Amino acid sequence: MMFREMIGRGVANMEITPLAAECSADLELRMLPGASVMWGGHTPHRFEKCRDPGKSDDDCVLGWSTAPVSFRQLGRDITVGAGPALLISSADKARVESPSSKTTMVTLKIPRAALKAQVRGLEDTFMQPVPTETDALRLLKSYLATIHADQAAADIELQRAMVLHICDLVALALGATRDGAELAGDRGLRAARLDAMKKHALERLGDPSLSVHDIARRQGVSARYVQQLFEREGATFSSFLLASRLALAHRRLGDPGSMPLPISAIAADCGFGDLSYFNQCFRRRYGETPSDVRNRARRQTD
Repeated sequence: MMFREMIGRGVANMEITPLAAECSADLELRMLPGASVMWGGHTPHRFEKCRDPGKSDDDCVLGWSTAPVSFRQLGRDITVGAGPALLISSADKARVESPSSKTTMVTLKIPRAALKAQVRGLEDTFMQPVPTETDALRLLKSYLATIHADQAAADIELQRAMVLHICDLVALALGATRDGAELAGDRGLRAARLDAMKKHALERLGDPSLSVHDIARRQGVSARYVQQLFEREGATFSSFLLASRLALAHRRLGDPGSMPLPISAIAADCGFGDLSYFNQCFRRRYGETPSDVRNRARRQTD
C-alpha cells in the first residue's frame, strides 16, 4: 500500500496499521528546505515508531486534527481533541491512533536543532498540548493554509523564508526564549499577521465600509500597527485594498459568466460605491476602460 510505504516508512519513518476493513488516504505533502508539511485525511489507522539504530531521525513533529487522536510517547498517554496541537519527538518511540473515519490532519516536521535555540526547555514541550486559542498557533494554521492554497512553486529563497517564519511561529506557540520571541516577533509573527490581514481583506473586498480599523480589531492590534506592516512592504493598506478590488473587477469583466451584469453592478460587488471613481482608478491601473475589457472578452467568446 502506497500510504504505508511512501508516507509511513519513507516520510514519517513509522509503521502504519489500518484499523478498519477498508482503508484509504488522501494526502498532500509539501517539502520545503528544512521542513515538510502534510495535509489530508485517512481512514482509521495506527502509527507506530520504534527506535531504529539504522535510521537517524532527530526531527520534531507538530500536528493537529479535526477529530480526537491518541498519542503515547515518553511514558505519557494523551488524547488530543479537535483544534489543539501536540509536539512529539521523531527520535523516540511513539504510537499514534486515529480512530475516526473522518479525521483530517496537518502535520509539520521540523529539525529539532531549528527549534532548540528558540524554545525554552524544548524537551519539556513534547506531549504538552498547545491550546487552540494560542495566538501563535492560530497564525501558524492560517499561514500554512496560505502555503497549501498557493499551488505556484515558490523560488528557493522564498521557501527558506517561509520555513523561518514557520519555525518562529512554532517557537512562540511552544514558549520562546526572550531572544527567540524578539526575533520571531520581528520576523515570523509579522509575516503571519500580515498574511492573515490580507486574507481577511480579500474575503471582504465587496464590503465598501471595510477599513484598516476593521482589520485591526480582527487581529487584536492597533490600526497603526496594521499600517506599519503594510508600509514595511512598501505599500499602504488602502493601496493594497484598491489594487485587490481592481484586480477582482478586471477578472469579473473578462468572465463570460458575468457578461449579463452591468459594469456598475460589478463595480459595486467589488466594493466600489462610486462608479466614476472606479472608472478613473481602473483606467489608471490598466490603461484601458472597463468597457474595453468587457468588449474584448465578448469578441473572444463570439
